[in-house]
Amino acid sequence: MLFNGETGVIQAIDNKQLTISFTIGDACDTCGLKVVCAPGKTSDRQLILPNPGNFSVGQKIQVEELSNLELHLALIQFGLPMIAFLAGLGVGFILPQNMIAKELMAFLVALLGLGFSFFTARALVQKITDIIPEKYLRIQSLPEG
Repeated sequence: MLFNGETGVIQAIDNKQLTISFTIGDACDTCGLKVVCAPGKTSDRQLILPNPGNFSVGQKIQVEELSNLELHLALIQFGLPMIAFLAGLGVGFILPQNMIAKELMAFLVALLGLGFSFFTARALVQKITDIIPEKYLRIQSLPEG
C-alpha cells in the first residue's frame, strides 16, 4: 500500500500513534489492492504510525515514501525464505546419512531452514516497522486552507 505524496487527515492520536485517514482516489476503482486498504466502497484508507512530531487531530498532512520500503519488505518476506530453503537443500545433500535417503534428508533440512527463516523474517519486518517514520516516510504538515 503506497502513500507516496498523498494528503491525509489525522483522525486520532492514541498512545503516541497517529491514525491518518486518506480519501479514496479515482485510481482506487481499478486498483487490485483496494481490498487491502479500503474494505468497503465508502470507507477511507487508514494508516497507523508512531507519532513523529507535534501533530493534532484534524490536521492535514502529506505522506511521502523516502526509499523503497515495499522492495525491502518483499525481499525479506520472499527472498529470505527462498535462500534458506535452497541453503537447507544444499546442506542436506552434503550431510552424512545412515538411515534415511539423501533426498529426504535434504528436504527435511530445507524445511527446517524454511521454518527458521519465517521467524527471522518476522523479526526483521517488525524491526523495519519500528523505524518506518524515521527512515522510510516523511510526514509533513500542510498549511490550512
